[in-house]
Amino acid sequence: MSPGDNRHDHSRRLREQTPQSEQLHERAAEVTPLGVESNVRSFDPYPFYVEETSGSTVTDIDDNEYLDFLLALGPIILGHNHPDVTAAVKAQAERADLTATPQRIAIEFMERIVEMTPSIEQVRLANSGTEATMHAIRTARSYTGNDLIAKPEGGYAGAHDYALMSVYADEDALGPKERPNTVSYGTGIPDVVEDTVVAIPFNDKENTEAVLREHADDLAAVIIEPVMFSAGCLKPQDGYHEFLRELTEELDIVLIWDEVMTGFRLGPASAQGRFGVTPDMTTFAKAAGGGYQVGGFGGKREIMAEIEPPEDEDAESWHSSAFHGGTYNGHPVSCAAGLATLDVLQNENVYEHIDRMGERLFEGLQEVADDAGLPVNVQYVGSMGQVYMTDHEIRHYRDTWHANSDQYADWWREAAAGGALFGNPMQSERFFTTYTHTEEQIDRALSIAEDAFNAVNHEYE
Repeated sequence: MSPGDNRHDHSRRLREQTPQSEQLHERAAEVTPLGVESNVRSFDPYPFYVEETSGSTVTDIDDNEYLDFLLALGPIILGHNHPDVTAAVKAQAERADLTATPQRIAIEFMERIVEMTPSIEQVRLANSGTEATMHAIRTARSYTGNDLIAKPEGGYAGAHDYALMSVYADEDALGPKERPNTVSYGTGIPDVVEDTVVAIPFNDKENTEAVLREHADDLAAVIIEPVMFSAGCLKPQDGYHEFLRELTEELDIVLIWDEVMTGFRLGPASAQGRFGVTPDMTTFAKAAGGGYQVGGFGGKREIMAEIEPPEDEDAESWHSSAFHGGTYNGHPVSCAAGLATLDVLQNENVYEHIDRMGERLFEGLQEVADDAGLPVNVQYVGSMGQVYMTDHEIRHYRDTWHANSDQYADWWREAAAGGALFGNPMQSERFFTTYTHTEEQIDRALSIAEDAFNAVNHEYE
C-alpha cells in the first residue's frame, strides 16, 4: 500500500516536545555515525536522549516521561533500577572491580545459570548476545569438524559475519521461500562467508528437512530462536521445534537455541522450559544481566570440552581446541547484577506478573486497533510481542512482509508523543512488559495506543 494524499506529519508533536534532544543529536552526529552508539537506535526525526529511569518509566532530557515497553530491547525484566540489583552492583563495585582473574561472584552466577537451564551442563560467559552466538557456533564447529551452519531466514543472531546472513533482503535476493538464498546483510562481509551458511524456512518442516538433509554431511549446527522475535514475533507452529530436535539428533547436527531474547524472560528455565524442548547448546544475554552487560553460551559437557586444550604434550596446542577469551568476560559487576536478577526471578512471582501484564497489553492492543477499524495483527508470547500493521496471517517470515512498516513507524511516533514507547519504530522489532508495570499503566498505554491508531488510520488505503 502507498500513502494517500491525506498523510500527516506524525513526527511533529515529537519534535515539538524534544528540542534539547534535537540539539544533542546534532552534537552527537559530529562524533559518532548517525549520532548513536548502535544503528538500531537511529530513527526519524531523531532519537530522544534519556536522562533518568525508574521502574516502568524513562524521562528524556526535555523532561518528557514515557511508559517504557522498549525496556532496553529486553534486558530490563525487573524494571529500571531495581533496588536489589542496584544494591548488588554498588556492593560489588566497592569490593572489587575488574581483575582478569577469576572471582567468586562469576562462579556463583554460572552455577545459577546451570541450575536453571535444562540444556546447560557447562557454561562460559561473554559480554553480549553477539559474542555468545559467535562463540557457540565456533564451539559447535570444533565439536563436529564441520564448517556449515543453518539458520532461519529473517532471523537475527548477532552482529558478527556468520550471523548476518539472510536477516533482511528483498524477495529477488532471497529467492524461493521453500529454499531461501543465503544473503549477507550489510556491506563489509566477505562473500566467502555466504558459503558457510544455509538458510531454512522457519515453521516449514518439509522444506527445512530437505535443506538439512541435503547438507547434513557438512553441517555443524542449526542456530535458531525458539520464538523468532527478531522478525517481530513468529511463534513455532505444528510441532516445529520437536521435529527439528528429532531431525538434528538423527543427522548429528548440534542444535543451538539462541535464547538471547527469550532466556530467563519466558520463564525460569527460559523458552526451553516453556516449550519442553532441550537443545544441545544455548546462548543467552539481555534479561540474564538485569540491565548490565552479560552474555554467555553453554551446553552439553562434551561439547563445551572443545574449549579445553588437550593434556597430551604432543598435541598441537595452538590448533587443538576452540578458543574462547575476553578481558571483560565474567565482569564482577555484571555478574553481581545478573545473580541478583536471577535471585528475584526465582524467589518472587515475576513471571506470573509480567505474563499477566503482557496478556493485558497485547490483547488490549488488538482490541483497540479493532475498535479503530485498523487492519492489525498482534502476536505475543508471555511478556513479549509485536503489533503487525496487517490483518494477514503471521506464520512464516515472509508473512511479515504484508505489514506496513511506514504506518507502524507513524503509529509509534504518535504513541511516543503521547507518552508510551512501544519498542522502537521498526516493524521487525518487539516490545515487552516488566515487573513494575501496573494494570493502571497498561490501561493508560492502551488509551495512548488507541489515539495513535486513530491518528494513522485511513492514510495507507
